[in-house]
Amino acid sequence: MYEVSAVIVAAGESKRFGQNKVFLKVEGKYLVQYSIDAFAAVEEVKEIILVVRREFLELAESFKIIYPKITQVVEGGQERQDSVLRGLSCAKYPYVLIHDGARPNVSVALINRVIQGFSSSDAVVPVIPVRDTLVFFEDQFFNKPINRDGLFAVQTPQGYKKSLILEALNKSDKNYTDESTLLFDTLGVRAKGVEGSFANFKITYPEDFELFQNILGGNMDLRVGIGFDSHRLEKGRKLILGGVQVESDFGAVAHSDGDCLVHAIIDALLGGSGQKDIGTQFPDTDPKYSGISSLKLLQEIWDGIRQQYEILNLDTVVKLEKPKIKDYVDEMKENIARILSIPLDRISIKAKTGEKIGPVGECLLIECEAVVLLRRRY
Repeated sequence: MYEVSAVIVAAGESKRFGQNKVFLKVEGKYLVQYSIDAFAAVEEVKEIILVVRREFLELAESFKIIYPKITQVVEGGQERQDSVLRGLSCAKYPYVLIHDGARPNVSVALINRVIQGFSSSDAVVPVIPVRDTLVFFEDQFFNKPINRDGLFAVQTPQGYKKSLILEALNKSDKNYTDESTLLFDTLGVRAKGVEGSFANFKITYPEDFELFQNILGGNMDLRVGIGFDSHRLEKGRKLILGGVQVESDFGAVAHSDGDCLVHAIIDALLGGSGQKDIGTQFPDTDPKYSGISSLKLLQEIWDGIRQQYEILNLDTVVKLEKPKIKDYVDEMKENIARILSIPLDRISIKAKTGEKIGPVGECLLIECEAVVLLRRRY
C-alpha cells in the first residue's frame, strides 16, 4: 500500500470562464469540494493539501471541519507551476497526486488506478484516446487532417514520487501547464499512462459547468436509511450524545459509551447501504467494545461505505425529557460532520421530550431516530 499526499490546485484565475469557478456553488457544495470528496474517500490518500487564491484562504480553511484529511491550505503562486511547488513543499508522504480542482467529476476508481500505477512507475498519468477527427484550420478554412493514431489527452490526478517531481520543478526555468511534460523536458523521464475517464472533464467554459450540473441532476441512485436506538437511563452515569458529554443526573446504560444519537446514525447508514444492524456489527458480548467511543464505531462504518456512497443529508431526533441539549447541538454536529466529511448544513439534530409521560417522560429512557439520504458514487 502506498501512502499518498494529494495536492488539489485551485488557484487559477479562470479567465476563459469569466469568474472563479472552483468556488462556485453547485447542488449545495462548492465545485472544488467534489474533488475533495473523492480524494477523502481513498484510503491511501493520507492528507489533502489545497492550493487556493488569497481571497479564498479563509473559506478553504473552514473545510478542515468536515474534511479531517485536509492538513494544509496554501496560497497559490503567480503561475500554475508555482502553485504546484508550494503545495508539494507541504507534502509529508513519499508519493503525491496532483489534481486540478477544475475537474470535479474525478472518481475514486480513477484515483485508485493512478495509485496502483506506482507499482511499475514513479510517474503515472491518466490518459484518454482522442475520439474526434483532428484537422488544421488556417484562416477559418480546412488546411490538412491530423492522424489521431496514438494521440491521447492527458488528465489529472497525476501521480509522482515526490522527490522526482520536486527535482523537475526546481530545475525548470519554463512554465508548464502539465507536470508530465515538465518531467520529460527537464529530466527525460516518461510518465506511465493509465486509463483515464471521459467523465473526468475539465471545467473551462460556462457550458462545461452546465454539463456538470446536468450530470449531478441525472445521478439519482438514491438510498434512504432509517436508524433507531434506545437506552435505559440511570443516575450517576455519563450522558454522551454526538460525542459530547452532556451535563445530566442521568446517563445511558450501555456496553459502549451509550451514545444513543450516534448509534441511530450508524443504524441508518447500515440500513441505507443494505447491511445488518449495529448489534450485529458491534455485539455487546465483545469486550473490545466495552466503553468504546461511538464516534470510533461511526468512523469504522463510514470508512466501509464511503467509496460507494455520498451522504446528501442526515436528519435526527433525540427524545429526552431532560436536560435540554440545545447548547450542545452545534458541537455534536461538528463531531458528526468531521467523521462523515459533510457540511454542517446537511445535518439536523432536533430534540423532543416525552411530556412527562411514559419511559422517556419519566427519565427512564432515551430514544433517538435518524434518517439518512445516500447517493451512490460512480
